[in-house]
Amino acid sequence: MGKLARQAIVAEIGETHTRLAVTDYDRLSIDHYVQFDNQAFSCVTDALAAYIRSTPVAACAIGVAVINGGPISHEEDLQYVLAKELDWGRSRTPVVTVETLDALALALPHLTSHDIRVISGQQGDAAAPRAIISMGQALGVTSLTSTDATWSAHRTYAGGISFAPHTRGEFDLLERIRCDTDYVSVENLLSDAGLCHVYELLLESAGQAVRGLPALSIIDAALNGSDRVAAKAVDYFATWLARFAGDVALLYDARGGIYLWGANPRRMERRLKLEVFRAAFEAKGRRSSWLAQVPIFLIRSDDAILKGAAVALARRLG
Repeated sequence: MGKLARQAIVAEIGETHTRLAVTDYDRLSIDHYVQFDNQAFSCVTDALAAYIRSTPVAACAIGVAVINGGPISHEEDLQYVLAKELDWGRSRTPVVTVETLDALALALPHLTSHDIRVISGQQGDAAAPRAIISMGQALGVTSLTSTDATWSAHRTYAGGISFAPHTRGEFDLLERIRCDTDYVSVENLLSDAGLCHVYELLLESAGQAVRGLPALSIIDAALNGSDRVAAKAVDYFATWLARFAGDVALLYDARGGIYLWGANPRRMERRLKLEVFRAAFEAKGRRSSWLAQVPIFLIRSDDAILKGAAVALARRLG
């Protein structure tokens, strides 16, 4: 007799949206997928409850991946509120929460070529450490190591290292950014707010009126050639990302590859495939030849974090 499916609800609570699905957390299948704006519901529990009511599946567990610092309760509190709202009575449906970046790391070994694009480099060492760089409202880094065929994630605070300018133009930008803060980290630049800030500073330098644009709009304007200042801002962003990715590869011995995640790198994929990006990644003096062997990938899967939540469930429930 075949193994019975163990079905669960998985959710990804993102910066601007929420994704929900039903998963068989042994096979990591994703079904009944939905996505909606976070403003569609008053809170996370309302969203989960509405989805559970609408899904013709008796879930044995719930896995929630939430962005760092996101609006989520403690597991037991979330379990209690859901049980009360859904009239579960004494039912104790397990609820497991996991940080989004940790979920992404858990999913990475299970992703296929359909989920990942090669940005540059050759195939890395499949058994060697890997690293994920996540960009959005914040800059996150997680490394992965394999022991006895089991992958373990190690979340880091690498985004908090200080920014090191290389050119006169970068020094000028650093000095202007320092007017607003006493410490400039890489995260101050490689984030949505960082790209927007650099764009506004470059507009001032060009004698143009400062106009606030979202990060993705800046990238679009740069890539379609409609805004030269946006193109310059995105060039800076891509160069700094390449250098930082090289630093991360060296720090964590990521011979298995650097994996980029987030809306910004996905939107600027074409820019990241240029030789100048690879050159900035490898420009580490005597370590350049070592970095030449490290591939760079882009995670394009929309359900990677949901799969990671499913892996977290499987590990917790056994």
